[in-house]
Amino acid sequence: MSRPRLLFKVFALFVALVLAAPVSFARQASSGYRGRESGLYRDVFDQNIYYEGTQYLHLERLYEDLFHIKQRSLNVNVFDEVPDSLFFTNRHGRERMPIEALKQGPSATSGPDPGGKWTITKGKFEGLTPGFFVRDEKGEKYLLKFDRAESLELATGAEVIASRFMHALGYNVPQYSLVYLKRDQFDIEEGAEIYDDTGFRKKLTPEKLEEFLLFLPETAEGQYRASASWILKGGILGPMRFQGRRKDDPDDLVNHEDRREIRALQVFASWLNHNDVRESNSLDVVEQAEGKEVIRHYLIDFNSCLGSTARGPKPPMFGHEHMLDYGETLKAIVTLGFWKKPWQKRWEESGEAIRYPSIGYFDNRQFDPGRFRTQLPYFSIKDLTRADGFWAAKMLMKFTDEEIRTVVSTGEITDGEAREELAKTLIERRDLVGKYWFKEANPLDEFQLLESGEGLELRFEDLAVHYGFQPEGKSVYRFDVIGKKGNRGKRIAQEETADESFTVKSEWLQEYPSIDLLIRTRRDGEKEWSPFVRVELRSEQDRTRLAGILHQD
Repeated sequence: MSRPRLLFKVFALFVALVLAAPVSFARQASSGYRGRESGLYRDVFDQNIYYEGTQYLHLERLYEDLFHIKQRSLNVNVFDEVPDSLFFTNRHGRERMPIEALKQGPSATSGPDPGGKWTITKGKFEGLTPGFFVRDEKGEKYLLKFDRAESLELATGAEVIASRFMHALGYNVPQYSLVYLKRDQFDIEEGAEIYDDTGFRKKLTPEKLEEFLLFLPETAEGQYRASASWILKGGILGPMRFQGRRKDDPDDLVNHEDRREIRALQVFASWLNHNDVRESNSLDVVEQAEGKEVIRHYLIDFNSCLGSTARGPKPPMFGHEHMLDYGETLKAIVTLGFWKKPWQKRWEESGEAIRYPSIGYFDNRQFDPGRFRTQLPYFSIKDLTRADGFWAAKMLMKFTDEEIRTVVSTGEITDGEAREELAKTLIERRDLVGKYWFKEANPLDEFQLLESGEGLELRFEDLAVHYGFQPEGKSVYRFDVIGKKGNRGKRIAQEETADESFTVKSEWLQEYPSIDLLIRTRRDGEKEWSPFVRVELRSEQDRTRLAGILHQD
């Protein structure tokens, strides 16, 4: 295919995706809280046009860009970890989840009843993802979304798989299930309506339903396959903001762009190829917790992860460029279109072919974890620091090969080769992401302070060595020992070792009530030292304890 035709096809697809996007997000009022409406149009204008165009009118952002300074995340604790909150709950990263829990994902209900009747309460025929709002025989409400005719299992499988990974990582996500239904299981509720592709509201009739079902693919057993998203209960306030905070929420104390778990979406998105991370794919919900109302923050809609988009296989440019990417556009103009972009090289390498329709266009050719691009350039994503990236990468590396294959199996991809190919791609990409961020930061973790004959022994684990990215015994660790009395600090020693341990001498502990250890790492064959990790030791009542850990941003 010639380059002009290739560029035209990609541009046409981009335009189609924008024009087909839903305009707004329905919201339900809740006492005392303000709702918010959003949609792709508003997200694009806010992020790609307004905020991108005015960012340097904010002097702090101009200063940070000029001097390559980034604001440290403000919601981490003294041990450089993200505490549990209404945004995030540490799960697999803190304590390995059982295999069955990984497979199940969030379990708000026992799951939809696939054998009973499904009553359609509203049709969703417009937008990128047509579907039905339904109620099963147990009274639970779901949104059903289907695959495109040419890519059975693609979007539905991606949604189920990605939602389980995001839940295991710690995010709040709705319950997603795969269901298989026959035509005679659908009923239409009296008064059910649809907004069709003309934008007008119409009554949902059996004829209109039949027309819709004609375009859906069927399994070999003659069933319709759908992802069933459980409708969250509580007061729906609309999408979460990725910057600022809710002034009406006493639990929302940190600007969202300064929350590590929001910034880290960049890293997790690069792993799951989730270029559609945006505010419209989130939801603030008023819920009851411990006898009071709280706002829990959810991420939703994962059918554009892995090799999928809601309209079929993901084009190769997704993940390589923002929706409106000024830098890439400028390069194309300056080079008169002759500069070959990484995604164009990737497409040529694959022969423009999709080998497995059920997993779409998803591989690691030309994948660079540091250059992954979501559709929209949120400040929270651009503010990601080395310490944020390291925290996210070590969470990813907790997934074993077996666990990744287990979660992939929940997508119920019938082609065994395709299923294994998807798992292998995720395993390889996990390692690429881990290796990149463990090189950007100083990947020391799992610090312990133990009794020693000469004083105390500080032990740690070099995650780059632990996961095989660096050879064992070939790295050098330099310790700057800073003795502190009150607000004053003095370097009292500098030592180097090849061991993943260091002896804190008794005489240091006797003279100084607080000691900081600044640890830097140098790899075999390299001259430069890594960023530091600061470990704070504090003596209290004849006992010295670990008082803090900080990875340099």
